Amino acid sequence: MKIKPWWLLTAATLIIMFPASCQEKKVKTVTVPFILDHNRMLVEAEFQRKDGRWCKARLWVDTGNPDFFMSESFARDLGIEINKGQAEQDIAPPVNVRIGGMPINFDGVKSSVDMGSKWLFNTMHNDGNLPSAVLKKYHVVFDYPSLQFIIAEPAILKPRGVRSPATINPVNGILQMDAVIDGEKYSLALDNGASFSFVPDDIVTKLIQRHSDWPNSNGAVGGANIWGYWPGEESWPMLRIPEIQWGTLNISNAVIVGLPPFFTGRIDIATWYSQKTAHPVNGFLGPNAFKAFRVEIVYADSAVYFEKGAESDIHDMDIVGLTLRPLNDGKYQVIGVVKREGIPVIDGIESGDILLQIDDLTTTGATMGTVVDALRGKPGEIYVLKLERDGKPFTVEATVERIL
Repeated sequence: MKIKPWWLLTAATLIIMFPASCQEKKVKTVTVPFILDHNRMLVEAEFQRKDGRWCKARLWVDTGNPDFFMSESFARDLGIEINKGQAEQDIAPPVNVRIGGMPINFDGVKSSVDMGSKWLFNTMHNDGNLPSAVLKKYHVVFDYPSLQFIIAEPAILKPRGVRSPATINPVNGILQMDAVIDGEKYSLALDNGASFSFVPDDIVTKLIQRHSDWPNSNGAVGGANIWGYWPGEESWPMLRIPEIQWGTLNISNAVIVGLPPFFTGRIDIATWYSQKTAHPVNGFLGPNAFKAFRVEIVYADSAVYFEKGAESDIHDMDIVGLTLRPLNDGKYQVIGVVKREGIPVIDGIESGDILLQIDDLTTTGATMGTVVDALRGKPGEIYVLKLERDGKPFTVEATVERIL
């Protein structure tokens, strides 16, 4: 049989003639950079449309949420038909997704389009999330000091650092570990999708009563200011704890925040979060507690590995003491001012004012991390804030305080 010149052969013939070793190998592990915005990790991914084209997407990596969601605008980019008049629309899990060229498996993951929370996407400039139900299928590394995210097929990577056994819900991938705070045992989830660390307010109140010398304050600011939509955020108690033993990890000087009961029926954060974990938890630790570390989760081995890579940030609460709420139009509304002994640390600002500018930064349309970081500084620094009340602009000079 006469063989055709190679340039006339079909793709199928070439695949048969050349062994598998000569073909493109499946990517089994990738390392990609991430952006840290308001302590939330954002990575770039790609989703394939029905017409074969690939769309770039910014995903919020979230070990504390098992469900996948995307914005309405991104859903339209993908060609998904949107039902008008709904706040949320269930959809089939995306079929072809990749990060750094590696296929990511979303099979079986509850998926939806969120049309009712535009602020959720405005504040991170994200298109969707990368949930725990996807992450649990892999071996992942959150290298905070290097700002790198690694995702690998199981049994590809050799873990680094100090091993801590973990309990992982096999259904949704939510992870928890035992902790010791002030001699008492707790169980705390690992939630890198949160902006901060949260437990019920009675735990924080009890610790403050025992240790009045531990730095504490009222009013969620900085990373503790989740979104501004949770009840009482402007008055939540915050406490800096000298030491938290979490698994084999010793965490120094981390701040935790106490959440009051919320939702219908006055459910506390521990009860609500325990609906997702394998066993009841007392709350969860967020990136403020462990972002000085390289955090490696081996889901197949039910273990977390920690490697110290930086010094803990003890100046994360050196900030202008405002609690903010992102609005659907991209603006930021003041919902509270930190008080000391009942007196606001900033004069002239009221709940309901719209924050328009911090020195030269225009806040409208900026991410929440950008806005909050612009309020940070050295204690005593003064920023000029431009605000609006009842449609009338005004300015206030605000001083950076060491809140905790």
